[in-house]
Amino acid sequence: MKSKAYIYPRTSRSKKITNNPYLNNFLESIHDEYEFVNKDRPSDKGIFDLIRYAGKISFLFLNWIEDLPDKKMGYSQSLVFLTILRLKSLLGLKVVWTIHNKISHFPGNLFLKKIIFRSLLKRSDLLITHAKEGISFAEKMLPGVSSRIFYFPHPIIPFPKPSIPQERKYDILIWGALSPYKGIHTFFEFLQSQEALSSYRILVIGKASSEEFFNTLRSYQRDNITIRNEFVDMEELSLLIQQSAVILFTYSGDSVLSSGALIDSIAHQTMVVGPDVGAFKEMGDLGIIRTYHEFDELHSIIGSVKEAKYYIDKDKIASFITAHSWDEFGKQLKARLNALNR
Repeated sequence: MKSKAYIYPRTSRSKKITNNPYLNNFLESIHDEYEFVNKDRPSDKGIFDLIRYAGKISFLFLNWIEDLPDKKMGYSQSLVFLTILRLKSLLGLKVVWTIHNKISHFPGNLFLKKIIFRSLLKRSDLLITHAKEGISFAEKMLPGVSSRIFYFPHPIIPFPKPSIPQERKYDILIWGALSPYKGIHTFFEFLQSQEALSSYRILVIGKASSEEFFNTLRSYQRDNITIRNEFVDMEELSLLIQQSAVILFTYSGDSVLSSGALIDSIAHQTMVVGPDVGAFKEMGDLGIIRTYHEFDELHSIIGSVKEAKYYIDKDKIASFITAHSWDEFGKQLKARLNALNR
């Protein structure tokens, strides 16, 4: 008999917001042993929706819960959530929290977010992280917590290359949701300070977090720099990757641990360059991507790729993809979850 579970967040489809593919892949990886009661019942009520399942579920899976205070009625939602955490044993509930970030990417309500973060470290039955740095960070905040942490690099789905070779149109591709914490504007500021805005053919594509931020990025648009405020699907992304020398990640904040966009980029077996933090550092140490500490290192890195003086080890990437599939993640996670019931 399957254990009944609830996963957060599961946004109401009535708002026409696409569910994060991470959540769908997560659900699929363990669906044979866990029945997610809200899988086909998304809600626009946030954590309040959990109340109607109180006493009916055995597992609560949490993602990005540290952003709860920023949501509609965020303070009330946070109070309800912290109460549920305190009563979880009484409710017969096991709490499983995936630590995607060290703290919320967004600056507001930090005091309450830290309370939620520390409460989760203390009360979660199992914590999941896709970056080794997540273990050391959690252990520093709460010594001894590492015994409850399950580490597995962000699961990956391979993506076949287009059968028709693509002409290279861009030196740098920056893709994914466009938000200030990703440091794209800071990268452009650096190029401008170096009088190097015309040095690279750059495409930035993704849905901007606000019109204001998009306008900030668009102010850097030139004949050689294209900024597109639109969602990019995997089919188009694959073509754009083939047309680009480098996929660049410009994250500047200290909050980042793992990145779905990083993993999707690796899945295309192409040159990826990112900051020497979190999962980026791990992938760099494995020789799967190149990393940098400061933006001024990028001139030589990108130059070496453009001049075909640096190549990625595609065999190494292929082996990594095989070893870190969603099926393997689900297999190992189910073993850890089953141990909680013994």
